[in-house]
Amino acid sequence: MDGDDVPKSKMEFNSLEDLMSYYKEYGKKCGFGVMTKRSERGEDGTVRYVTLACARGGKAQNRILNVANPRPTGKTECKAKINASKTADGKFRLNTVHNIHNHNLSPKKSRFFRCNREVSETVKRVLDTNDMAGIRMNKSFGSLVVGAGGFENLPFLEKDCRNYIDKARHLRLGAGGAGALQDYFLIMQYKNPGFFALMDLDDDGRLKNVFWADPRSRAAYQYFGDVVTFDTTYLTNRYGMPFAPFVGVNHHRQSILLGAGLISSEDTETFVWLFRTWLQCMDGIAPKAIITDQDRAMKNAISIVFPESRHRFCLWHILKKVPEKLGSYGSYKSGLKTTLMKCVYDTQTREEFENCWDRFITTYNLHENVWLKSLYTEREYWTNLKEFVDQYDNALKKKIENENVADFHSFNVTIPCISRSPIEKRYQDLYTNGKFREVQQQLARVIDLDPVLLKVDGTVKTFVVEDEVCLEEFTKLVTHSVQFSQEDTGAAKCSCGLFEMRGIVCRHIFAVFKCNGVKSLPDR
Repeated sequence: MDGDDVPKSKMEFNSLEDLMSYYKEYGKKCGFGVMTKRSERGEDGTVRYVTLACARGGKAQNRILNVANPRPTGKTECKAKINASKTADGKFRLNTVHNIHNHNLSPKKSRFFRCNREVSETVKRVLDTNDMAGIRMNKSFGSLVVGAGGFENLPFLEKDCRNYIDKARHLRLGAGGAGALQDYFLIMQYKNPGFFALMDLDDDGRLKNVFWADPRSRAAYQYFGDVVTFDTTYLTNRYGMPFAPFVGVNHHRQSILLGAGLISSEDTETFVWLFRTWLQCMDGIAPKAIITDQDRAMKNAISIVFPESRHRFCLWHILKKVPEKLGSYGSYKSGLKTTLMKCVYDTQTREEFENCWDRFITTYNLHENVWLKSLYTEREYWTNLKEFVDQYDNALKKKIENENVADFHSFNVTIPCISRSPIEKRYQDLYTNGKFREVQQQLARVIDLDPVLLKVDGTVKTFVVEDEVCLEEFTKLVTHSVQFSQEDTGAAKCSCGLFEMRGIVCRHIFAVFKCNGVKSLPDR
C-alpha cells in the first residue's frame, strides 16, 4: 500500500462520513474489517469523538454454558485502531493511530467483511420485483452474479439479499407497525366498498391478528361455501406470522380463496377471533362443513364458532405423519403400512372399519401406540381432501385468471355426451366442462357395472357390484353390496332410463352433483 494512504496522527477529514469512508477503504485494501468501537456526542447531539477499530478487536464473550462446545469467534483482541476528535471548525483530526494487527490480513477476502457489504437501492428494487413475482432467491441472486461477471464483483452476499427480503416482507405486511397495513386496507376499501378487513390490536396498540377478503372472495362464498378447508401450515415462516387461508372449490373444480388472515399465535382464543371475523365477513353464514388438520385449538374454536358445521380432519395430513409415527417398527415395510392403508381406503361401512382396525392393531401389536390411539378416538373426524394452496398474494390474481379462462372454455366448447341418457344431456347443458367431465367419469363407470343378484328378501333385492374407485394417483377394484326395493327400481327407470340396477346407482351418484357445477354465474 502507498505510504500516503496509511493512517497517521494529525490527518484531518472534512466530516465523520469522510473519515469512516477512508478507514473502511484502507481496511479493504489491507484485508481487515472495520467497526465503530466507541463514540461520544456533545451537547448539540453530534459526534465529537470516535474510535474506529479492527473488527477482530475485543475479547470473545462465550454465552454458551456448554464449555465443551464453544461458539466460533473472530475476536483476537487486535489493537489496531484510530482515534479522532472534532475540531473547532467541524473537521475530524486523528489523535492516535495503531496500525499493527495480531492476525493475518487478506485483501482478497475483504469483500466478505460485513462493513464492506452493501445492497444498493438498484439491487433492492430488483430483489423486490423478483420476490413479488415469486422468483426464488437462489435464482434471483444467480442472475445478479451473472450480470456482475462473477461472485467476486458483487459488494454483497446471498445472505445479505435474503436478510433484506426478509425485512422487506415484514415491512410490506406492516409487521413494523399496524399503520402501513391499515392505510393499505383503507385504500382498498375506498376503491371497492365490498373489500373487508379487520385488525386485532393488543393493549399497547401493536398488531396481533389481521383478516381480509376481497369482494370476489365474498361473492364466491355465496356459491361455493358449502365445504371450506382451513390450514395454517403455509408460509408460516415467510412473514413471521402464520398465514391462515380459507379455501373452497368452484364450479370448475378449481381451488378458490375465500379470505385469509395473519395471526400472531395458534391458540383457541386467536382462532375464535379469526373464525368470528370470517363469519362476520360472510354475513353470518357458516359453512356446512369445514376441514382442518388435527390441531386441538382449531377443533375447540370450531366447536365454539361453528357448532352446527360438520368438522373433519384432512386425511392427507394424517397419512403424511405415518412414516414419522410408525416408520421405526420393523414390520413397517413388510406389511404394516399396507394393512393400515387397507383399513383407511378399502372398508365401506363402520363395522368393516372397526373389524379391520382391530385386526391391524392386534397383528402388529400396536395397542400401546399413543398416536394410533388418538387417531382412533377421533376417527369420525377423518376425511379425504388434498392440500390446496401455496400463497395468497399473487395466487389470488392467478386463480381469477384461471377461472376466467375456464369460464370461456365452458362458454365456447361443449363436451359430447357418451350415452343417450337424458340426464347426461341435462348435465351437459347445465354444468361447466370441468364438472361435466367428472359426471361423465362417474357415468362411464356406472355403464360398465355388472351387478350380480345375491339374494331376494321380500321386495328387497341385494346385489353385489364390482366398481373401480380412483384413489389419488391410482385406481383399484372395490366390491359393493347394494340393496333396494322394487319401488326404488321404478323411480330409477323413470329418472334416467338405464337398467334397473344401473338406474339406482346412477341416480345415487348424480345426487352429489349439486348447483356447484352450473355454468352460468353472475359476473363477479
